[in-house]
Amino acid sequence: IAGTARAEEDKVLELHLVLAFDVSASVNDAEFALQRDGTAEAFRNFKVHAAIEAAPGGVAVSVVQWSSIAQQALGLDWAHLKTREDIDRFADHVEAMPRRLPGGGTMIHAGLRFAGDMFETAPGVARRRVIDLSGNGRTDDEPALLEMRDRLNRQGIVITALAVEEAHRDLTRYFNRLVIGGAGAFVETADDFPVFTKAMERKLYREISGPSYAGLGP
Repeated sequence: IAGTARAEEDKVLELHLVLAFDVSASVNDAEFALQRDGTAEAFRNFKVHAAIEAAPGGVAVSVVQWSSIAQQALGLDWAHLKTREDIDRFADHVEAMPRRLPGGGTMIHAGLRFAGDMFETAPGVARRRVIDLSGNGRTDDEPALLEMRDRLNRQGIVITALAVEEAHRDLTRYFNRLVIGGAGAFVETADDFPVFTKAMERKLYREISGPSYAGLGP
């Protein structure tokens, strides 16, 4: 009986994580590349590696790209990460991922809706479900954003955010007020796209560590 219980426990992942990349018109191709490559490098960080390897059951990660109402795209489908080889392979796939949308408006609620739908096809079950949204601007529809945030939170989905402050110096405060929600939700800040990597390293480590988070350190 104990062996059966352990086998069932091993089928439960620690985390389902959807990374939602801003590809609206305010993000040019060079900035998209910094966002994409910074995420790949963040997954290669040794402390992020350690957090994934320590996560019971591992974590599953997917990537979506968002902009306007009708412009949402799958960047990378779900990958189950448990070992160093899994993580490095996924980082390589992130780095090779093309921009799938040419630009458009900043409809954050549409990006969140698309990201939320991804959980329907996530592998297995997970103790936590998180959407990690990156962006560099305010939404074009605040009421719709608040409604979508609250709807996802009611489903037990936590929304975190990475604010790229290059265009809006109060974007972190804005994301805290309107975007994030759920238990343990937080906003990480990058002053601009060139320092995106370090911000994403801190963010991934915190999301994967969950309640045991104690800071990434120097």
